[in-house]
Amino acid sequence: MKPAPTPETEEEVVLEVRGLTKEFVSGKTSVLATDHVDLEVRRGEIVLLMGPSGSGKTTLLTMIGGLLRPTSGTIRIGGREITSLAESDLYEVRRHVVGFVFQVFNLLEPLSVLENVVIPLNLAGESGKDANLRARSALSDVGMSERVDFKPSSLSGGEKQRVSIARALVHDPELVLADEPTANLDSKNGYDVVVLLRDMAKTTGRTVIIVSHDHRIREIADRVLWLEDGKLSAVPETQAA
Repeated sequence: MKPAPTPETEEEVVLEVRGLTKEFVSGKTSVLATDHVDLEVRRGEIVLLMGPSGSGKTTLLTMIGGLLRPTSGTIRIGGREITSLAESDLYEVRRHVVGFVFQVFNLLEPLSVLENVVIPLNLAGESGKDANLRARSALSDVGMSERVDFKPSSLSGGEKQRVSIARALVHDPELVLADEPTANLDSKNGYDVVVLLRDMAKTTGRTVIIVSHDHRIREIADRVLWLEDGKLSAVPETQAA
């Protein structure tokens, strides 16, 4: 687990995005999903990214995570520029530097909770007792230590999302990207999940970016930004309430 942030590390810029543009072209039609987006996020900071459906939020998150290449612009994570990396190097960034939490839990049903969380460690070259201990520790951190042998079908929606958070954090990523993490949860479980993300960000110094329409997440975010027509800005007054 990463150490708690200090006054020095709190000021460290973990994510730096400059002029990030993504254009999708189909025949004679083109759509500008993001338009010269600039963004800086510091260690231990939680940023909530909101905006109307189809505004480019998930596209932006996907590019930051190295899953989609931009048309132009740059992305730096921990000072390393990733937009020009070869695919094999991007794969290493995704395995070691970035953790993903998805709207759909993406748990593998034939595997136990513990086995689902061990997978990222196996992909990063860790296995055996050490990997199992790390996975158990991550599950304990999210309150799931009593469910390690359960199959996903035996879990509630909130429990599944806790497992997916443990899976995202088990390899100690610098940056956690969460795409609509409460969309499939009821009110109580949704609130519990965002509080869990907040607490883990603040105690470990991880940086978290959340894409969501869920206004409850504003309570735990350090900043709320608005993306519309590919442009990133402060939240409009009409959406501020």
